[in-house]
Amino acid sequence: MEEPPGKRNPPASLTDELLVEILRRVPVRSLCRFKCVSRSWRYLISDPVHRKKLPQTLVGFFYHSWNLERCPARAHHFTNITGKGAPFIFPDFSFFPVPSDHVRPLDSCNGLLLCRCLEPGPDEGDGYPPFHYAVCNPATKKWVMLPDGSWASGEARTARLGFDPVVSSHFHVVEYVVDDGDCVIGVEIYSSKTGAWSFMESEWGNDVMLDDEARSVFLNGFMHMVTYAAGIVVVDMEGKTWRSIPVPSECDFGCIHQSHQGRLCFLNNDDVDASKLLIWILEDHGTHEWTLKHSVRKFFLFRRKNLAYDMGYRVITFHPECNLIYFVYGWDRTLMAYEMDRKEVRVIRNLGHESSDPYLPFVPLFSEALADEQ
Repeated sequence: MEEPPGKRNPPASLTDELLVEILRRVPVRSLCRFKCVSRSWRYLISDPVHRKKLPQTLVGFFYHSWNLERCPARAHHFTNITGKGAPFIFPDFSFFPVPSDHVRPLDSCNGLLLCRCLEPGPDEGDGYPPFHYAVCNPATKKWVMLPDGSWASGEARTARLGFDPVVSSHFHVVEYVVDDGDCVIGVEIYSSKTGAWSFMESEWGNDVMLDDEARSVFLNGFMHMVTYAAGIVVVDMEGKTWRSIPVPSECDFGCIHQSHQGRLCFLNNDDVDASKLLIWILEDHGTHEWTLKHSVRKFFLFRRKNLAYDMGYRVITFHPECNLIYFVYGWDRTLMAYEMDRKEVRVIRNLGHESSDPYLPFVPLFSEALADEQ
């Protein structure tokens, strides 16, 4: 006799492989809650083999340090923020076909790293040594070297990585082309799907200058970058849509990040009270409506007054799963986290005064991304 519809349990009829394929498409926070469904689901999600296929959360940061008394002077580092022991990522980049000290990590996006790989040999005077862009997955040690673009030897442009594994296994690299006055005149965009670079002339106007040390945000297929004119410029990966977003501030500091709700955030000093840090959320891309989400005094965070951005502290990133902001501040480059909901500050560790930007957040990606590119 057929079981009554009310007593059927459809998930019980699915194989573990099918369940994993379904669960790998849900957010990390939902995945954690699903462990409470039953013992079998908890064992399924916690299984080491399955865990590599499921979405991961932020585990740490890549950065480098300079010390002229050692050889090589540049060293790569990875710091673990999970509190579960030593880093499982060893940032020696030995899988690249160039020496480790010739690797320059530039950007990270959803588990992949964009790097410059300098060609071995003497530097070319005051110019930048010849290099190739490479994109790698540190969790799997897969990498792909990009073909040369239109840049000249000794020229280093601002480049950012765009990758969303939920949408596609392909990535993009956006390189901003500037004139002699450092104003953006266009973008070179590399697509791993086509394996080629394409140049698109800028439609932002003639006076866009980028803050090339600021973090970018790749969101909904668009690359967002902060400009020195207190605004954000946006371009899609086909170079068809160009937008400018005004920001809710006229102060000399502002940076963008992505919140855990998948929305664009803007952080800046209060225009009236520079000792206060403001966090805004972009509610509507069409109307450019910003909402003030949170404010906090810098003395509460750092126990120091009049701490200037960049010289005294830096915002690294938002945690992708909660209202947590990571900072680096002070002479010893102290890594800390601020929990906005609880208004709690947590010091993680001192990275050392030799450490330097960029501090790149890393969310492990254990899928076979880049496997077909290599």
